[in-house]
Amino acid sequence: MDPALILTHSVWTAGVAAGLGVTLTAPARNLLACAACGFIGRCVKDIAMASDLDLIRATVLAALVVVLVAAALTRRQAVSPVVLICGALPLGASSAMFGLIFALMQVSTAEGAELAEASLSLTSNLGKVFATSLAIAVGMGAGVAIVRLIRRGDGKSVSV
Repeated sequence: MDPALILTHSVWTAGVAAGLGVTLTAPARNLLACAACGFIGRCVKDIAMASDLDLIRATVLAALVVVLVAAALTRRQAVSPVVLICGALPLGASSAMFGLIFALMQVSTAEGAELAEASLSLTSNLGKVFATSLAIAVGMGAGVAIVRLIRRGDGKSVSV
């Protein structure tokens, strides 16, 4: 993948993550962290995929990095859940989710061959959304475990 394209997608993702932060009423002090987590998460995902890592593994890695970056950028003991959510949501399978919704609408009205095609699309998109969402959850869980391990070694009380 072209480095300029990776950078462009990452910048747009940073804007989306910051916008999600505003929408989810993140404190103003956390909006920059939301943008940074979105930017770095998308960068890591695209670079991992360009290095021949499949989508699911790249998403796990990106979600893990989002947690580590959020923990590094926050001064408090606890990482704001809004920062984690805003950094990880752009990693999701949004195009598959819209395809899933569209296929669900088609299945309810289709007949014959169109029904078979819509059912296949529904199943395929559902699998993509589920696998990507699970990858985000696994990556974030691993990231939280790493942060807790690191902070426990520092003698700090941990709340991620």
